[in-house]
Amino acid sequence: MRLAIQAGSVADGTLEGCIAYCKALDVGNVVLTAAAVPGYRDTGLIDAKALQAQVAKVRDAGLGTGTMQFWPPFSLADEEATAATMSKLGRNLDAVAKAGLDTLAMFVSLLKPVDPAEEEGQWGTFASFYQDLTSQAEERDIKIATHFSGHRGRSILAGSDGYRRLFELVPSPSNGLTFCIGNVWNSDGERLYDLIHEFASRIFFVHMRSTKISWGESPYWWDIPDGPDIRRVFQSLQGIGYTGLVSSEHMPDIPNQNRQDISAAWAMGYMKAVLRYL
Repeated sequence: MRLAIQAGSVADGTLEGCIAYCKALDVGNVVLTAAAVPGYRDTGLIDAKALQAQVAKVRDAGLGTGTMQFWPPFSLADEEATAATMSKLGRNLDAVAKAGLDTLAMFVSLLKPVDPAEEEGQWGTFASFYQDLTSQAEERDIKIATHFSGHRGRSILAGSDGYRRLFELVPSPSNGLTFCIGNVWNSDGERLYDLIHEFASRIFFVHMRSTKISWGESPYWWDIPDGPDIRRVFQSLQGIGYTGLVSSEHMPDIPNQNRQDISAAWAMGYMKAVLRYL
């Protein structure tokens, strides 16, 4: 396992600031974000040369990067909207491949239809879309790490049942997970540790965060009562031979801290200590 810090979340918010922060804390990896690539916010398209420059900057500093967090423009409202979504994703996959990244941590929200009778049809549309997406990802040696959602009441793709069904419908080796510890705990509780083993081959990226079951998105430190056992989480990841990136998420705000500088440093120190004494 390799610890990583998301660019933009620390220091002055720049990639250069994140690189300096990582080097100061002896953290060896940076997670890039599509939104920080120049031009993306205006067009929804990743500029390959701009991304290549960011990757080069990280690697020239002696750090690693292979994962990008990505909130794609996403609509499957009708055939035309789905085609437009896929067209942009295809062009973005090209840019990511050219930059030498291999994992896209995608955030996908697919609300349940108002009429439950329409849910099966929505699953069909979604599965067809993912078959196309993962086929294109496979061609470019990119892994799609869909962010685990714990909101069972709102999304058809939520909780372990939702992802289990997605992997059955779309068994592509490029179809996998950003395994968000807080969201898994929120939806599946103590089954979290077993799910790490069940989804072992599908876990491409890990968000280490805490929460309380049914308590939503509030940030918590990692030693809270009734929260996930972080040491046991790391033991389970070690048990499946996970070698990917682990990044902290949803850390508490601290009065007068700059961005997440203090809480991110706490998280890195905590995780290093746990990993050292597994």
